[in-house]
Amino acid sequence: MKDTIVGAAVAALLLVPSHSFTLPSSHRAAIPHGLSTTSSPPFQYASIEPQLYSTVSDSKKGADTTTKKYDPSDDFTGKSPSKILGEKVPYSDLTVGVLKESYPGENRVSIAPDSAKMLVNAGMSVVVETGAGEKASFSDASYVSAGCIVLPREQIYAQADIVTKIRPPDELEVPLLSKKTLVSMISPGINTDLYSELTKQETNVFALDCVPRMLSRAQTYDVLSSQANIAGYRAVIEAANNFPRFFAGQMTA
Repeated sequence: MKDTIVGAAVAALLLVPSHSFTLPSSHRAAIPHGLSTTSSPPFQYASIEPQLYSTVSDSKKGADTTTKKYDPSDDFTGKSPSKILGEKVPYSDLTVGVLKESYPGENRVSIAPDSAKMLVNAGMSVVVETGAGEKASFSDASYVSAGCIVLPREQIYAQADIVTKIRPPDELEVPLLSKKTLVSMISPGINTDLYSELTKQETNVFALDCVPRMLSRAQTYDVLSSQANIAGYRAVIEAANNFPRFFAGQMTA
């Protein structure tokens, strides 16, 4: 379950309701800042008064549920384009790379076959490192069936515009991410040196562990509470196995 949740979060971040990404001018392939090509962005932009925006109800009783209608002219792609964003790149020109986790004891994979199929159906190319999903019970054949291409690790870095991982990249992986887009858990507040290195080499980073959970729509990108919840399940099972007596409490239908 946990592998599917994280994979779905990565795929949700890559998939926006559009057929192209708007890219930073210094990057060939990147995800649009603020999901600028969506018809209902999660935040309004600096040209107007900042206001949280969601088409999904997050309201409590008595709360103001009104939202401001989205005007494309307020977008970065409107009449006053941002200096940060460059030309749009069609999905068909983007390649997403799925790496095998190298951290000891890490069994998860950043994108599951079902999520990879969503990206392929949207028009992207997806390349998966050989054995990337083995520890998560996803065979290479399951990725091939989803429309992915399975390649050795070095070819993933060579071909992918967007690289996805679970754990932060190590010192050997960082140089290979230069001028690419990385979607991963980074913990930039803790891994300050890593953040600095990635920034200096113009790696476009989306730290999934920094996505705010203020809106219902952000639950799609969640990799924190979902994983903590599953860790809690495991903790109870481990405790039951080591507890020297029977559990007294029961829940029945």
